[in-house]
Amino acid sequence: MDYSIIIYFIAIFIQITVTFEYNDDYDVEQQVASQSFVPISEPIDHLSSSIFDSLSQSNLSLASFLFTDHTINLDGLGISNIEPNTFVNYRVPVTTIILASNFLSYLPNNIFQPFSSTLINLNLQHNQFRSLFNNYFLRHLEQLRTLDLSKNQLHELHKQDFTDLRRLETLILRENKLTCIPYAIFSRCRTITTLDLSDNQISIMDPNAFRSLYRLKTLLLSNNPLGQRLLTHQLMEPIKNLEYLDLENTQLNDLSPFLFISNQHLLSIKLRRNNFQTKVNDSSHSLQRTFCRADSLIEIDLVSTHLRSLDVCTYDQVPSLQRLYLMNNPLHCTCDLFYLKYGDIYRVLLTDGNGVDRVHTDIDTYLDRWISRPELRRHLEKAHARGDFYRLPIELSLFARCATPKQWLGREIGNITGIFTQCQQRWSHIEQECQNYCQLDKQIEASMTTIKNTSLRSIQSSSFFVELYFVVLAFRLCI
Repeated sequence: MDYSIIIYFIAIFIQITVTFEYNDDYDVEQQVASQSFVPISEPIDHLSSSIFDSLSQSNLSLASFLFTDHTINLDGLGISNIEPNTFVNYRVPVTTIILASNFLSYLPNNIFQPFSSTLINLNLQHNQFRSLFNNYFLRHLEQLRTLDLSKNQLHELHKQDFTDLRRLETLILRENKLTCIPYAIFSRCRTITTLDLSDNQISIMDPNAFRSLYRLKTLLLSNNPLGQRLLTHQLMEPIKNLEYLDLENTQLNDLSPFLFISNQHLLSIKLRRNNFQTKVNDSSHSLQRTFCRADSLIEIDLVSTHLRSLDVCTYDQVPSLQRLYLMNNPLHCTCDLFYLKYGDIYRVLLTDGNGVDRVHTDIDTYLDRWISRPELRRHLEKAHARGDFYRLPIELSLFARCATPKQWLGREIGNITGIFTQCQQRWSHIEQECQNYCQLDKQIEASMTTIKNTSLRSIQSSSFFVELYFVVLAFRLCI
């Protein structure tokens, strides 16, 4: 009996069966997809309970279900007004509501009452809200985690706007018309970890604007006319857990010394598209000692900031600093700049691991060969672990190029070799100059003490009023 023929027919049968099953599944999916989206041909200017009920029954795209994530999606329907009882008949425990790209400027006070215990995400971006004052639709949303109010017309903020948002983690206010951030404006929602204020017109900011935001990790302030006078020690002091700060295009010319001394979790600062212009051989550098004592800082973005030279000790004394982004700057390449990457590398490679100097007839050739080898990183990490130097070499970003002097014109600063002979003497002086560079002087210490005392008095004052509140409450209950 020829089994090959039998096997051949079995294979054909399996292929036909699978094809039919695939086509059946595809037809079912297409049918569900066609039923799940009913295009809305005309804008819904006025949304009522009856209209919403009919939409939710006929248009499955309004309610997307993914495991326990229940979403009402009313994006881009041309809605100008919503009646207070619009969602009263909707019994699903909704976690996300999307009302983006409509024409809303006001919402009824209890509009989200049916979802007060379940609503986690509320997207109101690209509407026409000018203010949230006397607009209490956010009240009692105690489970809300994310609130997106970007691309509206908000021109003011009030503490009362965020009352009862006790679990709010992400607040997005990007692309509004805000000009001022008042005192402790976010103190009613102390759990915020991400705050986006970018692309506004903020030129006034109270020194205590971020008071109570102890959990804040990401702060976005880009594209605002801040100026350096707004960025003070007092402003930065409360946000002790900050990890990422975006100050791109904020009209900065300089920043204060030791500005981030209170931010011991700060990992990354974005300063691109500001104007930190410096002159060659000018001792008064921009950003002088700005990053001193920011001991957790890993990267600083200085792209397109008109920098010609750096205050080398400021960056050298940040032990965790790994990357400096310097692209699109007219850099004057000197031994000071090269020291940040090459100084420690050369010192390590010229010793045998026991601190004894090696003798080479052509030191630059030996070192240039090592610079491009992948084993170098492991060698440096071992030397760092032994304590041969206190930080790993700083990467000076690809594509950052020298503008002067002529010998290095157009060369990438991360790939320049053969500089040990001409820089060796200067590097030894830099090491001595930078040794105590980030020690606090009396003026800075006095300023920090004042800030701490002010903060302490503020906390004590808050505690006093809380205690007074409970005393009055107890008295009323007794009466």
